[in-house]
Amino acid sequence: MRIYTLGTSHGDSTFNRFNSSTLYETSDGVCYLVDAGAPVEALIRRKGLLIQNVRAAFITHMHDDHAGGLSGLIKQVTKYKKLRETPFTLLLPEETAIKALQAWVLALHENALDEAVEYNAVTDGTVYDDENLTVTAIRTAHLRTQGRTEGDPCSFAYVLFFKKENVTVLHTGDLWADFSDFPKIAFEKDFDCCILEATHYNPVTSLPLLKDARFKKLIFNHVFDKWHTRIYPGGVADNGEKELLSLTKELPYPVYIAHDGDEFIF
Repeated sequence: MRIYTLGTSHGDSTFNRFNSSTLYETSDGVCYLVDAGAPVEALIRRKGLLIQNVRAAFITHMHDDHAGGLSGLIKQVTKYKKLRETPFTLLLPEETAIKALQAWVLALHENALDEAVEYNAVTDGTVYDDENLTVTAIRTAHLRTQGRTEGDPCSFAYVLFFKKENVTVLHTGDLWADFSDFPKIAFEKDFDCCILEATHYNPVTSLPLLKDARFKKLIFNHVFDKWHTRIYPGGVADNGEKELLSLTKELPYPVYIAHDGDEFIF
């Protein structure tokens, strides 16, 4: 299977990163999306992939940088629905987001109620299961940054188990600033990979927890400006990537910083 980090920025797009979207492709060509920041449908095409092969999308939380590309994605799904073998399943982290999204799509003069799209709300536990993939949702605390507590609205991390490849991935979504909602399952089960955001917490304070996580590989996405690398005229560089990797060099597994369009093969 392959993981495509389509968009890897934080809350803003940057000079070289679009908003958050990660695509998982199985060995038989079926694709699954986690988050749909803009311009997700364009980035899928740019990688030479077919939107009709995207079977489901799982949104970690309803912030624009994670869900702002959904209307364009829904438009493409319905426009080319005759090319699809199965309906497109969209799992949103809030029940109230379903009608709100449908209303926005209708306002754009697209068919939000087309049978090509199945809308569902995420709950804790197993939220999706087909012949390729089982997805489990784990509640996180990211939306407390707006003074909210547990409940609706809320945010989720996802555990993705790819059956045919026997690959398990922990995709955290955004986390609370003190890293206290880092999923405890990371210390209880083995993971082939963790896709971990790198914006809302101090990497130094997270190291004691990450050292004990049972990962084979860690990939940072949702990358804060400080961890970008910029080259200025005359060859002067701000090598934020090098700095971040140096902070994590004591971790007992390889660490990577994702860029838009990177591919990771398992």
